[in-house]
Formats: sequence, C-alpha cells, structure tokens
Amino acid sequence: MEPHELTAKLTQLHAELSRADRVDPESLELLRKLTGDIARLVDEKEETSSEDAEGVTSGLRTLMLKYESDHPEWAITLGKAVDALAAMGI
Repeated sequence: MEPHELTAKLTQLHAELSRADRVDPESLELLRKLTGDIARLVDEKEETSSEDAEGVTSGLRTLMLKYESDHPEWAITLGKAVDALAAMGI
C-alpha cells in the first residue's frame, strides 16, 4: 500500500466512524491524531523516530482491538494500516 493510499484509507475510516452511532469521541480524536501522525511519518522530508512509529502502531492496534468484535470491517482496515506501516519500515 502506498503512503497516500494509507492516509486516504484512514481518512475514510475517520469519516465512517464519525457517522456511526456508537463511537466515543476519544476514539475519533485518536484516529484523527494518528492519521496526522502517519501523514508526517510517511513524508520523506520528515525524520522518523522509533518512538513516533511505535506510538502510531500502538494507537492503531488499540483501536483495532476495540472494534474487532462490533465493527470487524473497521478492525480489518486498521490492521491493514499497521501492516502497511510495517512494510514501509515504520
């Protein structure tokens, strides 16, 4: 998955979460923050620290586990994002 595709998928997921009935504001805020962090991490001009990368992947995994049973399609998208970051070396 290309970096721009990853960011687009997470932006789409944020929109889906925003329309959902039972999504807490903290999850929406975390996904918004993670999407921005990912955009910064995949920007080749920015320096990526291992701490930044771990924070992003940890946040994505947290959301993935949270929605695994009630919204498996969201969990799959989040899992793909984690996999894409790993493939990019982040």
